[in-house]
Amino acid sequence: METLFIILVLAAALMHASWNLILKKAQDKAVAVMSIFFSSLPLALVGLWIGGLPKVTALPVILLSAILQTGYSISLFKAYDQGQLSSVYPVARGSAPVFIFILSYVFFDPEIPVKALVGILFICAGLVAYGLVQLWQNKEESRQLAFALITGLFIASYSITDAYGVRLVGSALSFFGAMALFNRLFLFLYLIVLERNFLPRLVRGYQHSFILGGLISFVCYLIILSAYQHLPVALVSSLRETSILFAILLGVLFLREKMTTDKCALAFVLALGIIFLYPT
Repeated sequence: METLFIILVLAAALMHASWNLILKKAQDKAVAVMSIFFSSLPLALVGLWIGGLPKVTALPVILLSAILQTGYSISLFKAYDQGQLSSVYPVARGSAPVFIFILSYVFFDPEIPVKALVGILFICAGLVAYGLVQLWQNKEESRQLAFALITGLFIASYSITDAYGVRLVGSALSFFGAMALFNRLFLFLYLIVLERNFLPRLVRGYQHSFILGGLISFVCYLIILSAYQHLPVALVSSLRETSILFAILLGVLFLREKMTTDKCALAFVLALGIIFLYPT
């Protein structure tokens, strides 16, 4: 069972990179994010109907997760306003498992095996080092490191919250459906209030590919929530961040980006980390 969920999480990492490819190719990132999230909302609500309404006692955790995911979306959006995807994304996603390991070790999963810990450290070090190299090569983006780290902290916070919440609710479908409803509402209100002419831009900029992105993001996160019920949080998070490796490969294949030495080094370190994470 553990091996199956590791494979599923790696598949989810590929899915995450795929819908980020759709997001990256969009001209208006705010419209793309909102469209992708709204496209997945009907599926989330169907899941809520199938899984059943969560207990009222779980509402504080669901609301906290929705708020944290909204904060993550906003901080990531701000980072991408001035920073490149290849610079911001690795630092944000790579720093998250570090924060998660610290929090989950103290509060959630105190018995992470040493072998898994080595794999987590390999993955985190590789992702953060790659992002820092990118930032160093583009010094005008160095200020975005703070935004990227804040994003990583949001990722860690909602990951811990979601892991606790899905175990409390007992159903990934119920938890995700309820959380998604509030999250989409919060994000929409933020964009309406603070993004100039957002509604006209939303109407003009909508693309059919966003529906595919919404479907992929829904399946992706449902896998992650299910994995939280069977694997340590830090382990799931580290495997999930290998989406950067898939993003690099997709960039080479579909965006004609170059496979540089630092990208090859990152691929090697991630592969090594996955070997340590894989159960024996």
